[in-house]
Amino acid sequence: MFVIVAVVVVGVIFLCGALLGVSVAQNQSADRARRNQRDRHISAVRTESLLSHS
Repeated sequence: MFVIVAVVVVGVIFLCGALLGVSVAQNQSADRARRNQRDRHISAVRTESLLSHS
């Protein structure tokens, strides 16, 4: 009985860890996408500024 409870508890801990890992990975991916979008926008604004001054 004790072994079954221990296995279930360990399984739940691993499952929570895996879900948390996926959540963290998704957050990092979303942050990276937002940074890339912002950087592209800034680059486009700078290019536009350079072209309009020429």
